[in-house]
Amino acid sequence: MMRHYGWAAAALIAVALAVTACGTGSGEAGSAYGNQATATTPATPASSPVQTVVLKAETTRAGMVLANGSGLTLYYFSVDKPGSGKSLCTGGCAVAWPPLAAPVKAPAGVHLPGPLGMITRPGGVRQVTLNGLPVYTFVGDKTPGQVTGDGKEGVWHVIKLGASGPVNALKVAHTPAGTVLASSRGLTLYTYSTDKPHSGKSACTGTCATAWPPLAAPVTAPAGVHLPGKLGVITRPNGVKQVTLNGYPLYLFTGDKAPGQATGNGIGGSWHVITIKA
Repeated sequence: MMRHYGWAAAALIAVALAVTACGTGSGEAGSAYGNQATATTPATPASSPVQTVVLKAETTRAGMVLANGSGLTLYYFSVDKPGSGKSLCTGGCAVAWPPLAAPVKAPAGVHLPGPLGMITRPGGVRQVTLNGLPVYTFVGDKTPGQVTGDGKEGVWHVIKLGASGPVNALKVAHTPAGTVLASSRGLTLYTYSTDKPHSGKSACTGTCATAWPPLAAPVTAPAGVHLPGKLGVITRPNGVKQVTLNGYPLYLFTGDKAPGQATGNGIGGSWHVITIKA
């Protein structure tokens, strides 16, 4: 009888040892049977496609200008070299004048003054170009319609958009300087004697063009008026088309606030009204 009890006790011990061994099996065994939590690898999020931003046309005190998708005015830097494939505005300059990131497309129904393109900056950011010139915004502009960067240091300029819709007819205005040629709003027009006639370019750029805005094409002669020359067009560095008369580019003057004024006549001995004979 004692032998039977000893045998039974030994059998019970063996069973207990087997159960314990199963309960403390290796991680691999537990994993094989699903008893151990399975480590999951986080899924790599699919990279979302970069959206193409539609640019806008905004009316400002500088005229109709090109703006980004939020309506903030865009600028070009005249120190940049068109078609060079690089921007000369880096470091602190690029903080004040953030590059316009690609991709973008033209505003619907708007004729841009040149083709859109793209360059890659040293940091890998892709920057939009227009006519080969890199395009920027300005941190000083806080809301659509502002152009606080225009003319800065004589090298920052808005991107003006040509007239859309009907062609504007010029007018004749009566001023203290006589009967003169005026814009469609009646503001006196001027020539700049430093310009070379028929050279195809304007010598008034930078801050000069801020004070003496180019007359944008297209225009027509006033009805029934014989002009002292033929109307023409030149294309400025930023792509804006400027009206010429007898090969001379035509300008307005910011000092004239209302029709009939000719406050720019004779300034610097270089600016002159365009007299119309009765």
